[in-house]
Amino acid sequence: MNIRLEKLTSIYQENTPFEHLALNRISTEFEEGKYYGIIGQTGSGKSTMIQNLNGLLLPSYGEVHVGDITLRRRTKQRTVHQAKKRVGMVFQFPEHQLFEESVIRDVMFGPKNIGMGEDEAREKAEYYLKLLNVDEALFDKQPFDLSGGQMRKVAIAGILAMEPDVLILDEPTAGLDPLSHIETMELFGKIQKEMGITVILITHDMNDVYEYTDEVKLLNQGNLIRSGSTKDILTDEALLREYELEVPDIVRLTFDLERKGIKFEKMPGTKEEFIGLYTKWRDGHAE
Repeated sequence: MNIRLEKLTSIYQENTPFEHLALNRISTEFEEGKYYGIIGQTGSGKSTMIQNLNGLLLPSYGEVHVGDITLRRRTKQRTVHQAKKRVGMVFQFPEHQLFEESVIRDVMFGPKNIGMGEDEAREKAEYYLKLLNVDEALFDKQPFDLSGGQMRKVAIAGILAMEPDVLILDEPTAGLDPLSHIETMELFGKIQKEMGITVILITHDMNDVYEYTDEVKLLNQGNLIRSGSTKDILTDEALLREYELEVPDIVRLTFDLERKGIKFEKMPGTKEEFIGLYTKWRDGHAE
């Protein structure tokens, strides 16, 4: 399922002295099965864009096509609900969304809310909790008795249990320690590959965008500046400097080495690939 934006415009507090243009006639597409990054400074329109993708916000003008569903300014809630079933969203600190009396009931809530029966909802909940390595002994515990990392996994399982076609991640590693950060990003990478779903990542961490995504959309002051492959955009140092974004560590190190005469055969895409290419260069220039 693709998502297509046609001249999407979002205006906050329209026709008031506080009117603010958050998105300006954006036309772009998210293709099925790809891993996207949306980047830009705070206030660039990233959060507004993703909230338009599943009907949390409706366009002020223009359209959002979620598969065969069209969201417009005055779309009925019944249609919005259909879009929300297809597009799941993991907010910052998703564990704050937990509220049920047990882990299993919390994960079952979403599937039941979209029409699954009790048995099917429980089956989905158990499957995704196990996929996220949540111990079965915790299923009947109260969510707030779990550790912070476990609560986050339970919250994510609740979204995955609805089996959306698109998964949106809004700063999903906020507040995590470095090890949990890596584990969470690797988990989403695994989910994207195994489930074959579209993933859209919103983050200020250019290292995560570079290592995990296929394509990037760069926003600035509500405008879509550039859209293309992750490597093309995140290896453009001049572009990143212009919009005050960090150059990914792997890219920066590779360019630093090039300036010292150490050139790789290609731009590495991961830390492991960087180490492999450097080792190969070193071995080839050993005396």
